[in-house]
Amino acid sequence: MFQRIIGNDKIKNELINSIKLNKYSHSYLFLGKSGIGKKLIAREFAKMILCLNEEKYCSKCKSCIEFDSNNNPDFQEVVPDGNSIKIEQIREIQKKVAEKPIISNKKVFIIDDADLMTREAR
Repeated sequence: MFQRIIGNDKIKNELINSIKLNKYSHSYLFLGKSGIGKKLIAREFAKMILCLNEEKYCSKCKSCIEFDSNNNPDFQEVVPDGNSIKIEQIREIQKKVAEKPIISNKKVFIIDDADLMTREAR
């Protein structure tokens, strides 16, 4: 788990332990300077949550394969539309949250640069 990511060992270990114990929160904030690997860690953590294998990181199950090819229907990443994340993008997430997962047992959403949400989107 997290083999491709250098550094951030304390954070990686905490996330790995939460997966192993099957005790993770409904949301996480990854904060820090640009370029330290927040998005990469968040994506790998999402992949572990969605993995269908009991070991939670097989990279071989349908969920992992589709995640790696950016086709997992239970994962969505929201990026700013222009200079901000707009209310329409958040409303779309809210609709999808209510839907049942298709492949995995859970759904994961990453809001990249959440600090760029418009006032209405918060």
